Amino acid sequence: MTPHGINQSQFNLLNHFSRHPDKEQTISQLAEVMQMNQPGITKVVNKLSEMDLIEIRKDDHDGRKKWICINQQGLDKVQSAFFSFLPTVDQCFEQWNDKQLEEMLEHSQRLQTWLDNNRNA
Repeated sequence: MTPHGINQSQFNLLNHFSRHPDKEQTISQLAEVMQMNQPGITKVVNKLSEMDLIEIRKDDHDGRKKWICINQQGLDKVQSAFFSFLPTVDQCFEQWNDKQLEEMLEHSQRLQTWLDNNRNA
């Protein structure tokens, strides 16, 4: 079994949703964001739904379209996984001072924003 009962793809999708827990997305949107094919993302979504970590809602106007979002159990699962990583992360950055950490976080946030905004470029 994988740590915390989820595999890397499942963790990545839950982590993606955890940044904007109120935002719903379709399979197509998730496939694009996660850079996976639709059958692959569908498999991950179905498994997370079986585990009660996400919610799936049918579109009001198009029965073929489904909207997916994380639920509280999914948020708890992501938080639990992150907390388990903390000792390793702390060890990795123990020689860094506060200024170095702040600069690294600032640069990584800028990179994440740029990647999000230029995904289709």
